[in-house]
Amino acid sequence: MMLSMFRVFATAVPVIAAALYRKIVVPPQRWAVGTTGGLIGEVHIADEKDAHNFASDAVAEASAIWSEQSSNWEVMHNASNLSVEARRITEGRYKESGILLTRSEGIIEGADADEVYNFFISREGLQLLDPTMDPDEIEKYIERFDWKNAGKGAHLDVHESFMRSVPPGMEERYYIVLNGYQTKERFFFCKSIVHDSRPGSSPYYHDVPETNDTRVRALNTFYFSIVPTNSGCLVKMVNYVDPFFGSTAMNWLIGKLFFPDVYDRLEKKFGTASSKA
Repeated sequence: MMLSMFRVFATAVPVIAAALYRKIVVPPQRWAVGTTGGLIGEVHIADEKDAHNFASDAVAEASAIWSEQSSNWEVMHNASNLSVEARRITEGRYKESGILLTRSEGIIEGADADEVYNFFISREGLQLLDPTMDPDEIEKYIERFDWKNAGKGAHLDVHESFMRSVPPGMEERYYIVLNGYQTKERFFFCKSIVHDSRPGSSPYYHDVPETNDTRVRALNTFYFSIVPTNSGCLVKMVNYVDPFFGSTAMNWLIGKLFFPDVYDRLEKKFGTASSKA
């Protein structure tokens, strides 16, 4: 579940530049100072058992992140229908990355939870998150496992994804992830792994496998959960992306721009105003 970073970056540059020029913005290096916590790093997935164990850990991690007290997070965006918070990663393999972990909760009034979830895991929905993604690429996977004891239709896919819009002069970025679809619970995860089909890893992995691949292995952790409410549905997300562009730009893009953009598009498609238009 990758983001169209170059597209967002192109939009963000004028906004960021103007804010810095006016000296009214606290730089990302000073965001979320004093916050703490971890994030599960890459794990080698060799077989179905490894995939199931990793999926269980991902479910537990997502629940724990959403349950953390707001006192350990800094507000990035706060509106009547959407809140976005960020904290630092001070434990585990990703603590040196400088990329903030972000989480969000937003209400989509008038939306059906099952409809929103099914859209999210569809070709069209994944392209909403990354408009540059090749539709044919979405349905390809390296290996698939049944996600036992996770409900009807639940499954796990090992997937290779590509960052299509890399700024000029930079090496190609790609991701090796485990995607988890837990339809009954309206839960999805996408999390970077190490897999023998694509030798290599990020620099944060404890034992980097040898590879002749000259591309840069980028990292992603993305969770979303859709919860029915009396008037619509609650959309919860967690995001961590490290394409090795530098933490300052990435924290700006994810902390300030990504979530409002996604929720705005969801509101336009599923919200009460859209359904009555």
